Amino acid sequence: MAIFCRRNFLFLAMVVSLFALTSGQDGSGDYEDYSESGSVSQQSESASLPIDDRNPCSFRGQFLTHGQSVVIDPCTECVCKNGTTTCNIESCPSEQGCLPDEIVIIPEECCPQCPYKMIVDQTENLYGETFDFAIGETKRIRFGANIALDKKQTSRLVRGESMWKLGAWISPNEDGSGRRTSYKKQVITGKDKAKEYFKGDYNPPTSPWDFKKMKFTMDFTNGECADFKFFCIEFGPDEAAQPKYDLDFTVLAKNDEEERLRDCIPLGQCSGERVNPH
Repeated sequence: MAIFCRRNFLFLAMVVSLFALTSGQDGSGDYEDYSESGSVSQQSESASLPIDDRNPCSFRGQFLTHGQSVVIDPCTECVCKNGTTTCNIESCPSEQGCLPDEIVIIPEECCPQCPYKMIVDQTENLYGETFDFAIGETKRIRFGANIALDKKQTSRLVRGESMWKLGAWISPNEDGSGRRTSYKKQVITGKDKAKEYFKGDYNPPTSPWDFKKMKFTMDFTNGECADFKFFCIEFGPDEAAQPKYDLDFTVLAKNDEEERLRDCIPLGQCSGERVNPH
């Protein structure tokens, strides 16, 4: 009987302690004060954490479990962390990046929006393998591309669906001119076509804005060795681009130098002759 009573006393003490932690001295708990209302969401949290590290919060009349967040407005989100509610406030840039009459106010966005503008400084073909080939062969490759941007002139944020296009082909000339063998209009696939650009995350070379693991088939069956000198790519906007909020969207080469949107790298040694069908 003594053991049973002791266990009940310990359980009651734990309940009283938990209530004291979540109520706070003024009955509202610890928090940074922003608003009385907002939408609540639950974040997954490891159940392996000790109970002392997963205390709930009381925030302006709402009970939040550890890891739950509440959205106060488009600029403010608060989260419960072990008994304390902390709020993060998004700040808007002092300069919007466009003319006053171009600014668009979106109710669900914290900051005013400008037409999407991307200024490309350099397009870099990242295919690094050199190989020899013979007329009549084909070769399937995977490659990447790095898009270097003029950070000052490019919009702070660019996002949407089917935004980007990268064409690939084999050319007889270093600048990509002339016949385009094995031309593929679009090699960007899947989620990469909606790849978001955010100025705060762009910090080359450690954090570039690039595309990886794109596929391309080189066909050396229809032409002569003189036709297969360079592997070229060209970056631009997709014709089916759907910018978020239907904002105006442009992709331009810096200083209107269109060659900045293309890059060609030399192929290996070609051998053999074209076989003409009888």
